[in-house]
Amino acid sequence: MRRFFSAVLFAVCVSVHSPASTPLIVRSPDSRVSISFRLDTTGAPCWSVSYRDHGLLGWSPLGLQLKDGNDLMYGFVVRDTLTVEHDEEYTLTIGKTKQARDHYRALEVLLEERSRLRRTLSLQFRAYDDGAAFRYVLPAQDSLSSFEIVQEETGFNFPADLKAWAFQINAFYHSFEGAYLPTTVDAIPDTGEVYLPLTMQGPDGVTLSITEADLTDYAGMYLRGLPGPSLRTVLAPWRDGSGVCVRGSTPFRSPWRVLMIGDSPGRLIESTIILNLNAPCRLSDVSWIRPGKAIFPWWPNFFSDKPGVPGRLSFENQKYYIDFAAENGIRYLELEPPWYGDTDDCIAHPEKYDITRPVPELRLPELFAYARVKGMGIFLWTHWRNVDMQADSAFPMFARWGAAGVKIDFMNRDDQEMVRWYHKVLKKAAEHRLMVFFHGAYKPTGTQRTFPHLLTQEGVMGNEQNKVIRAITPQHTVTLPFTRMLAGPMDFTPGGFRAVTVEEFAPDWDRPRVMGTRCRQLAMFVVYESPLAMVCDDPSAYRDQPGLEFIRMVPTSWDETRVIDGRIGEFIVVARRSGNEWYLGAMTNESAKLIDLPLTFLGKGQYVADIFEDGRDADVQPVDVSIARKTLRSDDTLSVRLARGGGLAVRFVGQ
Repeated sequence: MRRFFSAVLFAVCVSVHSPASTPLIVRSPDSRVSISFRLDTTGAPCWSVSYRDHGLLGWSPLGLQLKDGNDLMYGFVVRDTLTVEHDEEYTLTIGKTKQARDHYRALEVLLEERSRLRRTLSLQFRAYDDGAAFRYVLPAQDSLSSFEIVQEETGFNFPADLKAWAFQINAFYHSFEGAYLPTTVDAIPDTGEVYLPLTMQGPDGVTLSITEADLTDYAGMYLRGLPGPSLRTVLAPWRDGSGVCVRGSTPFRSPWRVLMIGDSPGRLIESTIILNLNAPCRLSDVSWIRPGKAIFPWWPNFFSDKPGVPGRLSFENQKYYIDFAAENGIRYLELEPPWYGDTDDCIAHPEKYDITRPVPELRLPELFAYARVKGMGIFLWTHWRNVDMQADSAFPMFARWGAAGVKIDFMNRDDQEMVRWYHKVLKKAAEHRLMVFFHGAYKPTGTQRTFPHLLTQEGVMGNEQNKVIRAITPQHTVTLPFTRMLAGPMDFTPGGFRAVTVEEFAPDWDRPRVMGTRCRQLAMFVVYESPLAMVCDDPSAYRDQPGLEFIRMVPTSWDETRVIDGRIGEFIVVARRSGNEWYLGAMTNESAKLIDLPLTFLGKGQYVADIFEDGRDADVQPVDVSIARKTLRSDDTLSVRLARGGGLAVRFVGQ
């Protein structure tokens, strides 16, 4: 059920003859967040943001640079303004909460040039209790029927330096997998590019994050440093060498530029502001969209300990994984290459392959039939270029085979052309009731509200990389929830059971291991948001091992999310509810930690808690797991010790 309220607070038409204008202000519903807008003495637009009456963002420039040199950056007067309050509750199909509230106050400012062209530019601002956002709108007009944007003038000038956790990506062609490293805003260089989200924190603990929402027909946004604690926007260019980033015709709207704000970093994780800024669900029937866990045979290189079953992608090998998954409540099999050809060649030369022609030895129709008998679905891996060439024929065939969805890989771009492609593919997949999982993908921008069959996205440096590098450290994994995960679901591929200490860890392509404790891997299923959660290890790693029962139980989509505590790069505690069950996950960095967890998030009455915590020897034997069952209430406190690189996973069932 949706509840909707929207009211026009005031509408005023003004004609400003002086270039400078008195600031216009809009406050969030609880008045904590305040957005101000003005024109400076040159008629250039700028904005600022305050939180609890303290300046967070100083006066910062706005505007668009056009290829023809007739930039939309200065020489404006304010022609019209409009302020509206909007309050709506809506239901999400998948994600971190079932019910979301879109409550904001909005200010729209229509600007007109004083020059002979009299072009118009509208700026739309929204003040939420947990953030501020704006976007550019180019109205239909004879003097600007089409345009080419080479850059935005959008800047972020902070009154004082802030801590920051930055992914210095320095490329527009990238897997979008990297580390968000501690730095300061002032230290971010004016060369290269910082990827979003960029999370920052002041000395009072107030936490901010810059990202974007509703990226549909535009170039992806990056940041560069300026002298002092200031940043400027950079857009991914078209790949034709023209220098153009965005091509369009009026009327036209940019994505939202978002400043998430919270008293503590955990409030940003709970926020639905990114989803709020996207269009409602466009699918009339969502009954076929089923979140769940997926077994991921590629990670352990198709290892098999069953006699007669080869350790490579084959019909018998995939049956072996299906059998294990079906026995343990894992809903999907992710079928990675070479199901239609040689693995390396499929990636290097996708144009040589036909994704409607599986290799005969895989016996794919028979494998689909076997999966159906076991109550499981299959996701088919595909290179994006094959989808681009063959979607019209392949998607209907995948549906006839009985595929649950597609995993599309190696896009590695977020320029306007590729962004458009994402949305085209999502629409086509929906026509055939295929769920979608983007790998080699840019960050989410809230599209899963509009197209909830988009279950998850990669664009995160996760367990997959343990096969080749040492970068998936405990510190990295407790930084991700406060950085990359703020944008939306992320496919980290948790669940590695071959846990070792940081000192013992070494990359291994065939039998990969994970840093930190096994309980840490269990906790990831709660801490990390992903409606399609990969269970990454092989059956022999799980069979008869403590902790597997938690993987069997844990859902992947939630009715409610609460962040209990956390500090960026140090530790995190998250509780999520599904029906009358609560799940709690806690993780720490390389330091052990004693934590006292008040259980006030629980409802009334008693709960039976199944507690999976680091065992007594987990500091040196990370596979050591202690399992206990207790009866607890909301006025109880759970006291636990997290080992070095440790974790905690708890299931609470209401009685």
